[in-house]
Parts: sequence; C-alpha cells; structure tokens
Amino acid sequence: MTPLADMIPAMSDPDLKALRANAERLTASGSPVQAATAADILPLIDAETARRAALPTTPKKRATVAKKKVVPVTGHQTALPSKTAA
Repeated sequence: MTPLADMIPAMSDPDLKALRANAERLTASGSPVQAATAADILPLIDAETARRAALPTTPKKRATVAKKKVVPVTGHQTALPSKTAA
C-alpha cells in the first residue's frame, strides 16, 4: 500500500470526504501518474467509508444544564431602599 493508503483509517470523516473529492478530480484531470494513483486509492476510500457506515452509532448524550436554585419570594420585596443623606 501507499503511505496515503495507510493513513486512510486514521482520517476524520471530513478529511476522508475531501480526499475522495480530490481523488475523483485527479482521475479526470490529473497527470497520468496522479490519475493512476487516484484510481488506486478510490476503492480504499470507499471501503473505509462503507466500514464506518456499518459501525453501530452511539447515541449522543445531551449536555444537561444545572438549574439554578430560585429562592421563593416572600413578603414585599419590590420596595426600593430609601436614600438617606448622611
């Protein structure tokens, strides 16, 4: 395998998607060496994508926000303190 092929399993999904797009582009408009290499790597990318799609998905936990404790309102708390000149 090529060094690039060895790195495919460690790539993130967005990186794998970008690599596939670049490989498709190079097969169509790259030099003969680039087109051949890209054609060799496309099946490996597709196999890795299929392997990842077959993996069971783990449900994402929602982050829970701690609720603030609210002190119950008692009595008349809307009165403003009086200003006294000292």
